Amino acid sequence: MTDVLIIIPARYGSSRLPGKILKPLCGKPVIQHVYEACLNTQLGDVLIATESPLVVAAAAQFGGKAVLTSEACQSGTDRVFEAAQNRPEKLIINVQGDEPFIESQTVRAVAELLKNDDRCDIATAVFAMPDNDQVDNPNIVKAVLAKDRRALYFSRSRVPYKREQTEENKRAPYWHHCGIYGYRREALNRFVTLPESPLEKLERLEQLRALEDGMTIKCAEVQPAGPAIDTAADLAAAEAYYAKIHA
Repeated sequence: MTDVLIIIPARYGSSRLPGKILKPLCGKPVIQHVYEACLNTQLGDVLIATESPLVVAAAAQFGGKAVLTSEACQSGTDRVFEAAQNRPEKLIINVQGDEPFIESQTVRAVAELLKNDDRCDIATAVFAMPDNDQVDNPNIVKAVLAKDRRALYFSRSRVPYKREQTEENKRAPYWHHCGIYGYRREALNRFVTLPESPLEKLERLEQLRALEDGMTIKCAEVQPAGPAIDTAADLAAAEAYYAKIHA
């Protein structure tokens, strides 16, 4: 797949944990873990897109490629769009910069889904999670899928609602959405021109903007990953998780 560009939006000025992407995690900055996982996919070039010269300098230290983007970018998607300008690749993969445990196989699965399904405007990833209290966590985004893995909806709420608690229904998993997106270039160009949509405003989930505009999002089923980094507590949890999987 030489027609794939992986871009890691990496905003230094995070509101909940400023500079989180450069925080050390088991001997490396968080962003380095993400970059190396993307590089290991061997899909194509990997770029870090940031508003901060500090991130550019850190990337240079570990041999990463980084580009400066505007501080005015409202979202990671806008940053990806800006970084993808004047590039020839037709498939753009957006991998979050605060996901140090992203698996190379997950990135490949999203890219392959996009490449192999012409009906797919945007590809993303999900994994099955059991029906437990975590389903009600609004920070865990749930996906509702059609039988062909086309996304019908995304929500912070418990969806779909299990009206009857039969044994079969209790065993039915919920789909945990992973924060990775693959775009056909024309779909990315279209998406960034769309205004914020009503459902997007309600749920604070930008992928709903694409669904409301009639775009097709398909989901690759992948394995669960370790914790993302949003807070100092997440960073501590990530250290513990890393120690556990490398014990």
